[in-house]
Order: sequence, then structure tokens, then C-alpha cells
Amino acid sequence: MIIVHHYNLILKNIFKSKLLLFLLSTNFLLNAQEQNEQYKEAFTESYPIRKEQHLEIQSYLQNLLSNKIEYSLNKFEPDLSNIENYENSLTPFRIQLGEYFGYPPPKSTRGKISRFEKVGEDKYSNIYRVWIEVIEQVHTYGLYLLPKNHAEKLPLIVAIHGGGGNPEAICGLDTRINYHNFGFEAVKRGYAVWAPGLTMLSGYSKDPKIPGVSREILDEQLSLIGSSIIGLELHKIIESTLTLIQARPEIDANKIGMTGLSWGGFYTMYSAALAPFVKVAVPSGYLRDSRKDLESMLEVDSKSSIYSFKGFGHFQVIGMICPRPCMVQMGKNDKLFDLEGAKKEVDRALSFYKNLGIPEKFVFDVHPGGHEYENDAIFKFFEEYL
Repeated sequence: MIIVHHYNLILKNIFKSKLLLFLLSTNFLLNAQEQNEQYKEAFTESYPIRKEQHLEIQSYLQNLLSNKIEYSLNKFEPDLSNIENYENSLTPFRIQLGEYFGYPPPKSTRGKISRFEKVGEDKYSNIYRVWIEVIEQVHTYGLYLLPKNHAEKLPLIVAIHGGGGNPEAICGLDTRINYHNFGFEAVKRGYAVWAPGLTMLSGYSKDPKIPGVSREILDEQLSLIGSSIIGLELHKIIESTLTLIQARPEIDANKIGMTGLSWGGFYTMYSAALAPFVKVAVPSGYLRDSRKDLESMLEVDSKSSIYSFKGFGHFQVIGMICPRPCMVQMGKNDKLFDLEGAKKEVDRALSFYKNLGIPEKFVFDVHPGGHEYENDAIFKFFEEYL
């Protein structure tokens, strides 16, 4: 009986094994018959993966760039222990600022007056057109207004026109209302005026376009040689002014002021930051919130900007003008610049003057007008400090 029982168990196990093998082989055959030759799926099935990949990189960049914004806003750290140490500590920052714009551009030279031509006179001044070579075969053109019956030494105001403007507009040779005849008013008050021209065509004078040449094209080409239109024009302004100071005995080199409206305000800030010989600076109609500018670079559809993590914001540039007197002027109804953003930038700039104990040397003047000069406040500031 024991033998028969074991035999039955063996048969039963053999049967189970064969049955299992049969079932597995049958299932395999059925699967083989049902399996497609090639696996397929719609492209839409993998879209969530592609989306995830994009968002991962976006998050990665947002974190890094947010840190970059904070670094950029805090990288200008001059020595605030006293005024002398502060001034000495500005040199490396000025070098970085110049390098950012490619200043000075290749083949820059010491300035040389090529032409100095009297073009007119009025009750208060003699008016000259001046060409000063500042780069090989490249000249700064400008107007020089010299008061009649002037003292032996005169303070000089460098007056820089705005976008689409020209020296003739800011000096009042023709009417451009937002300058309020600034150059003429300056010579009436006893200032010599140097008004260098920027590389711009004037729409209000109906300047025809120059085929194949524009400010934008020139800027792109300058970038190929490590410079920019801003770097070139900073050199044109600074070197031509130095040349005029050295060449004209009537100019008091210790009394050099600079002002400009709109783009001229921008060039006033950055030229004065780079050129310590400018004793007083009054940029008008140009001040932006540095934090907002940097944050806007992270936005979708953001446009390229002259501001970046490697550059310096307006408050930092004013910090390079400090401890020299500086007044920023804005119109309450200026439609081109955000006054509230400008106020934030003013607070940042003022901190440098406050930390040195000279807050009175930085003034924020808001007039009731628009994108224009308010002459009385500007001349009052120059009279106080120049």
C-alpha cells in the first residue's frame, strides 16, 4: 500500500508539472500571437516628460539668476571708513565699469583739436563749432559757447543732449522746448558751455536716414571689436572735454560741471563716474530702478538691455560720483520713466552720501513738468557747488 501511494504521488506531481508547462507554453504562444511587431504610442503621451524637462531647467536658472541679482546689487562695496579711503577704493570699480562698455575703444588717442570755427555771436556769447580727434580719424563734434566780457577764468558746464537730439538743440540755436534754451541760459549766467554731440539723427529736424548706417548697426559692429556705441561715446565725451580744458586758458579746470537730459542724463552719470575731473554732476530725466531692471531680464519676452549682472546700476554709478555733489532731476509727469522706481534708486544712491556724513551733497529734485529740464534748480545747484 505504501508503494502504491508513493507511485500515485509521483504521477500526480508529474501531471501537475506537465499541466503547468502546458499552460505556460500556451500563454506564451497566445502572447506571441497578440504582441505587435513594434511598440507604438502617440507623441502626446510623452509631452509631460518634455514639459517637466523644461520646467526643471527653468527652476534651476531662476534660482541661480535670483542669486545673481542679489550679487549684482551688492557687488559695489567701496570703503566707507572715510572720504579719502572711499575715493581711493573707487578705482577698481571704475575699471570694471569701463570694461563693461568697452571703454576706451580701440585706437583711442589723446584728444587733438582739428577745427575751431566761429559760427555766430549774440548779445551774451561767441559760438564756435569744434571738432576734436579722440580716436584715429574719429572726431567729437560739439558747440562751444564762450561768454562775452568773461572773467579770466570761467567755470565750464558740459551739456549733453538727449536721444535723437543734437548740440544745437540743447544750446538753443533752434527751438526744442524740453531743453528750455539751456546753453543760452548758462552763458547768460557766466558759464562756458561745451555741448558734445552723440551719434544720433534728429527726427524733429527731419534728418534723413543714412543708408547702411545706424546707431544700432554701429553698436553691433563695435561689439565685434570688444566695444560698444556707449563705450565709444563715453570716450568721445570725456576725452574731448579734457582736451578743451587743457587747450582753452579761460576754463577753470577746478570748476567743471556736467549735465544732460534723457540719454544725456545717462551719459552724465556714467561719464562723471569714470572722470573724477567732473566736479559736479546733474543728470536729468533718466533714472531707473536697478532691481526692477535686473528682475525684468528673467521675464518671458524680456528684451535685451544695457544692464546686466556684469554692469552697474544707476545707484552704483552715482556711488562712483560720490563724494562729489550730484543732483538727480526728474519730472513728476515724465511719461518715459517711472518716478516711484526712481525714488527707490535715489534711496540706494543716497546711502553712500549718508554713510560718509555728506547727505546734503546728493539731491533729488522733482519738478512738476514732464520729460524736460527745470533750469532754475539746476543752476542753483551749480552755483552752490561749482
